[in-house]
Amino acid sequence: MRTKIWIVGMAVYPLIGFIGLGHHPLIQNPGDVDRVQTDEKLGVIRGRVFTDDGGHPLSKVTLTLRSSSARPQDRPQTARTDSRGAYEITNLDRGTYVLRASRNGYIPRYYGQKTMHAFGRQGAGTALSIRSGEVLEGVDFNLIRGGVVEGRVVDQENEPISRVSVRMSGYRILGGARRLLPIGRDQTDDRGQFRIFDLPPGSYYLSASQRSATDQGRIETTSFPPTYYPGVQSVEEATTVQVAAGAEVAGFDITLIEAVSYSVSGRVLTPAGRPAHSVWIVSTKDSGGDMGSMMGPTTNTDLQGEFTISGLVPGRHRFFARSGEGDAMQMAGTTVDVADQDLSGLTLFLGAGAEVSGRIVVENQNSSLDWRRILLSMRLVSNVNLLFSSARGGQVEEDFTFRISGISEGLYRFSVRLPPGNHYVKSIRVQGQEVIDRSIETRNNDRLEGVEIHVSSEGAQISGVVEQEDTQERVDGASVVVFSTDPQFRGRYSRFTKTTQTDQSGRFSLNGIVPTEYFLCALVDHEAGREMDLEYLKSLERDSERIDLSPNQISEKPLVAVPAPNMN
Repeated sequence: MRTKIWIVGMAVYPLIGFIGLGHHPLIQNPGDVDRVQTDEKLGVIRGRVFTDDGGHPLSKVTLTLRSSSARPQDRPQTARTDSRGAYEITNLDRGTYVLRASRNGYIPRYYGQKTMHAFGRQGAGTALSIRSGEVLEGVDFNLIRGGVVEGRVVDQENEPISRVSVRMSGYRILGGARRLLPIGRDQTDDRGQFRIFDLPPGSYYLSASQRSATDQGRIETTSFPPTYYPGVQSVEEATTVQVAAGAEVAGFDITLIEAVSYSVSGRVLTPAGRPAHSVWIVSTKDSGGDMGSMMGPTTNTDLQGEFTISGLVPGRHRFFARSGEGDAMQMAGTTVDVADQDLSGLTLFLGAGAEVSGRIVVENQNSSLDWRRILLSMRLVSNVNLLFSSARGGQVEEDFTFRISGISEGLYRFSVRLPPGNHYVKSIRVQGQEVIDRSIETRNNDRLEGVEIHVSSEGAQISGVVEQEDTQERVDGASVVVFSTDPQFRGRYSRFTKTTQTDQSGRFSLNGIVPTEYFLCALVDHEAGREMDLEYLKSLERDSERIDLSPNQISEKPLVAVPAPNMN
């Protein structure tokens, strides 16, 4: 057994995008069904969708409704607006929901979303709470048109370059840090031209990079490193591009400058030591927080298991090899420092990745914890292989045993998402050691067995309303943040930090809180993910209330909304 236990208190949130819908649900049209009296146990949501510029009704808008406690595989309910921009979603059980509107040519929006930045997601809007038989009227949306940016990519002789990847990127919080993530992208045509559309209004960085698979018969000695508009190599020197709603702006030309590059060659072997052919190999490079520029040249091994990746600029590169899919997938990875010469003799041994297995122990035998709704996974701590980690969630069985396989090499933390209720993770033990707030290192083919995840059903609960200080009006869509008074229990994905949003009536509820002492506050325009930042939480202490929570304690706390601190 080569598994090591490290005391590391941070975790990186995996790269994520919008929430997938997973199925193609039945679409309801107000004009297709008769209006019927609401069943006393079922609720209804009604509203209209308009253009943001002139308030004109929008037809063909798809409304997607999900329960805030839905599992990823749960089927959402949808509706489509008619010629008057009206929609209706019926047959709703009592509960809390999130609602999203989307249409071709317009920027998707969650109900109650206060800002139209590029990273609108479920937590950005206002939750809709529905009682039995309740009809929510006037749940309206205003959608804005996306912007367009056009330009051209050329070389230093002003000749157009085709098949260049061009990205518009913006900053957001990812894993507790501000990172540059792609918003829109395109590939240049034979004239070197590109057009990126459906951009939300905002400030962006425009970049271009030539990325292609390495031809084994030809070794490239020069390459075009990623370049930011108007022609610089680092984002710190770049000029931002401003995009307004529905605006089309052109003339953003980028010149790529050829640079000396180097190659790395080697071979990939099976676990039995035989050449592994047709193995996909990808390189990544740390790009100063620009996640879109991390991926580098790729290639495949030949019949002798040999490969060469060229076009590598100096720096630290991560190589990741992968063969097969699903349970048959094998992988290998290593890190190489490229300086001023080609490298050869690299050997990668494929393996099935690490596997972790164990059981979830519920301390209260009378607990109603639903094993089918427990989401268990391994979360990467280091971001050296963040883009190509093969870690997958584990399936929890009826007897609360679990198995997570196909985990690539790296530092990980356990991530346990429990269904709504008053449960919380109390302890995680590996080989008798407590690792709940620590990380474990995995190696290829490691088998870590006997992991015990202890869950308590005696979590604390906080609920209440959020109001404006001057008017005492209730605030919908405010972010409520609870975090430990002890700084050592803060950080990326700390189990002592929880957030939620107020619903349409300004109410909030948090449960399953680990019993200890906390700060509690309500924020306007809080950016999701900021609660992982230690300096951000420190700045919140002044406007927060202290609350000491004991097991099974239920607290009602009215809060006053304050502006979120500006940490940019």
